[in-house]
Amino acid sequence: MEIIPSIDISDGRCVKRIRGRAGTGLSLGDPVEQALRWEKRGARRLHVVDLDGAARGYPVNREVVEKILRAVSIPVQVGGGIREVEHAIRYLEHGARWIILGTGILEDPSLLEKLIGELGPRRIIAALDYDERGNLVKRGWAHKTGISVIEYARELDGLNLEAFLCTYTPLEGTMKGVDLVTVRMLTEKLKTPVIYAGGIRSIEDLKVLREAGVKGVVIGMALYTGRIRLEKAIELCG
Repeated sequence: MEIIPSIDISDGRCVKRIRGRAGTGLSLGDPVEQALRWEKRGARRLHVVDLDGAARGYPVNREVVEKILRAVSIPVQVGGGIREVEHAIRYLEHGARWIILGTGILEDPSLLEKLIGELGPRRIIAALDYDERGNLVKRGWAHKTGISVIEYARELDGLNLEAFLCTYTPLEGTMKGVDLVTVRMLTEKLKTPVIYAGGIRSIEDLKVLREAGVKGVVIGMALYTGRIRLEKAIELCG
């Protein structure tokens, strides 16, 4: 199971929010410095998201994201505001290994078809951000859809995408534990690899996620607060 440190960007700075709410959590300074820090400590992959882009519907912190892509030598998955083919292609041309698509393909399924045609499915990670009812949320988690995360994942499962990034938004940034019930349903029902995010607080959480068949975990708050040491997590799972 791959351990993937997260770098969330707002107003050009690295932040860690609680449940995605602006003004909560931690402000962590230069995102490029954080990316280099995690690479130096052994990360084999990074998760980089333009939070402002996710909320506004277009890349806002693109220059910062591209600085990270130039600075590190490990693979990076990039998301946040990618709702046009051109947005995706630009990030890939600047060094992203994968692009993360959430709201864009929920609101315009033809975007996914176009990108699969342009790039192939293995450069694409579908973001499945879901709420306490197991339904997808979109536009920076501000809008509910009423669409079941399980049913939506089933619809996409035959496309041979790189992964599903499944984020349980009520627990994101809280370090209060993980949503094993939904995770198990996803890993048992799907062929597409599952990456999980939301509420991770301990090495024990990582163990149960690995046992549930999760292929990767995105960790933010627990790494930045020292609750989990990256080196120990990689030793256990990587």
